[in-house]
Amino acid sequence: MARLRNIKNSNEILSNSKNFINDFENYKGKWNKEVFHNTNPIHIEIGSGKGKFICELALQNPNINFIAIDRAESILVKLSKKVDLEKLENIRIILLDASKLSTIFKKNEIEKIYLNFSDPWPKKRHSKRRLTHINHLNIYNEITSKNSLVEFKTDNINLFLFTLETLEENNFAIISKTFDLENDDKLNKQNIKTEYEKKFMEKGFKINKVVFYINKKEKNNEI
Repeated sequence: MARLRNIKNSNEILSNSKNFINDFENYKGKWNKEVFHNTNPIHIEIGSGKGKFICELALQNPNINFIAIDRAESILVKLSKKVDLEKLENIRIILLDASKLSTIFKKNEIEKIYLNFSDPWPKKRHSKRRLTHINHLNIYNEITSKNSLVEFKTDNINLFLFTLETLEENNFAIISKTFDLENDDKLNKQNIKTEYEKKFMEKGFKINKVVFYINKKEKNNEI
């Protein structure tokens, strides 16, 4: 996959966009009241890329607030332009590493998390950087409510198996999973393909998906 070239003055471009939130550290616990100015649930996508997925999701769900998160300024410039073009009032964009999520969101503030085609970090010594490592799952747990969900998609079978093992070992409740999303009638019914997803499928890769509760099961197995 070709790497996106750096966009000159990307920071300045983002700072001039009304959907980009630069002072996000000021809104912990106040995203609905002071950013979206409503009481709608908030969903976040970590690693939003160019934004095809989250923009389509926002169009289909005007009564949900979406926050697109990525670490690359140049990618977020493309996403910001797409949000402006579609005039999507229910999306905000922030430049942030996932390890910092609990510094800008409070417990119960996020209802759902999307992880699409995250970096697999294939080397064992880099496993803690994977967005489905237990360290990251615990961070997600800090900002979500009891019945919050995570939807995770990847073409990388090793990352997917790692994720399933991590969920099972740490007592997270899996709602559904598939090793072939395209041919799964239930999970593919409302699937929105990302840019990467389309390219991977054209090359013959099968897409894996798991949906799970981010809060661990209690001892009595209730969610």
